Amino acid sequence: MTTITKVAQAAAVDESFLDNIISFIDKGGVFIYFIILCSIAMIAVMFYQAMLLVRQKVIPDSLVHSMNAYVSQGDEESTQTLNNSRKANPSVLQKLCDVVLERHDRKDVEIQEAVQVSAREEIHKLQVGIPFLEVIIAIAPLLGLLGTATGLFTVFEGVGAGEEKYEEMARGISEALITTVSGLAVAVPAVIAHGYFNRKIDSYSARLEVVMDKFVGAYSNGRNL
Repeated sequence: MTTITKVAQAAAVDESFLDNIISFIDKGGVFIYFIILCSIAMIAVMFYQAMLLVRQKVIPDSLVHSMNAYVSQGDEESTQTLNNSRKANPSVLQKLCDVVLERHDRKDVEIQEAVQVSAREEIHKLQVGIPFLEVIIAIAPLLGLLGTATGLFTVFEGVGAGEEKYEEMARGISEALITTVSGLAVAVPAVIAHGYFNRKIDSYSARLEVVMDKFVGAYSNGRNL
């Protein structure tokens, strides 16, 4: 009996929570639905961007260690280890290594330029979700502001109209507050994610530059793979 009571209480709490969410959305007016769409898009973009920036997909530690060993030793064993590591770690760093190896018959300057061009392209691919976050950061507060304006319009329309307009005025105030808070609630985490992802990409970019500079220098000195 106690278990059944607990289950019934939990179901009642869940139902009450759902009713509160529905009521909150209903009071937010038409613009709250656009803000909800922004929040869904933000979560999807953040998840996708996070998957892109997994370290193993960008600059795997095992491949970095193999490249450093090749740079410092340059013997047959380190060369074989590097080749095996490249095949086992598909990543941005691996693609840049392939750019070097594909141009083994080119001049040093041409190899460096090719690496730089490819690196810029790969970094651009890592930033694919950033523009979407910037759009959400700009749009979400504006949608909240639009909801605030329409809510206040309802409030001022009811001023001096008598008690029969009090309910509409209260609804207008609710709409203004809910859309303002919701717009900011979407924009704030988007700003945080935007800054975090940009810093992570900058960190990866700097690390790739250092690793590839050493590798290209060693490769150019006659250590052919």
